[in-house]
Amino acid sequence: MRTDTTVRDVMHREFLGASESDSLSDAAALLVEEETNCLVVVRGGEPVGRLESRDALDALLDATGDAEEAGPNAGVDDRTVSDAMGPPLPTMSPDDSLTAVEERLVAEGTDRVVAVDDGEAVGVVTDGDVLVAGAPRTGVDGFGDEAATGDLRRDETVLSTAAAADSDAERGAGATIDPESTADRAEVESRDETAGTDGGTDPGAGAASGASTQGVCESCGALVPELVTANGQAVCPNCREV
Repeated sequence: MRTDTTVRDVMHREFLGASESDSLSDAAALLVEEETNCLVVVRGGEPVGRLESRDALDALLDATGDAEEAGPNAGVDDRTVSDAMGPPLPTMSPDDSLTAVEERLVAEGTDRVVAVDDGEAVGVVTDGDVLVAGAPRTGVDGFGDEAATGDLRRDETVLSTAAAADSDAERGAGATIDPESTADRAEVESRDETAGTDGGTDPGAGAASGASTQGVCESCGALVPELVTANGQAVCPNCREV
């Protein structure tokens, strides 16, 4: 990850703004239309305030109440952005690092900063932009758990709560396998291990276990119904006695 990423590299050069003299109704409509929660209020390019959606809504509700009391001459259309705007958003230089932006966002308790060059707003950087760009984490709540490494670990898979529950269920199912089914599989595996490649009985397996089995005596070559182990060989009873 690049550690020299700056505000200029990630800022939105086209951002939503309004003038102090703009109609509050129009500004509120812009907030709804663009699905955002904040407008930058500028005066000739200089950021002088912010209009947040909750402040716009409160001001419009107040204006509606005033209109009901004062009559038709006092209405919502008389309210401007300046009636509802709050203090300016924090500002940063386009050459500031994203680490500095992150620290400023946390310190100010806001979700965006305005990039200002020569006194004019030239862009906006949000907390989402900082995360996407992979700025080093500072260990502050809300910015993930990557504080120890200083960068986003994009190659790791995050296990969701639902996925973790599924895994636990699978492990629980494995721990409650039917004992009879387990015994059946063990019996089948035992038969497979003792079966020869030609479909008959493997005399070597019988000799290794010490059990008698039919086969050819390794000493005299006779086919006998019963072989026994003697001196590491599968032999007939007659050769064993010799």
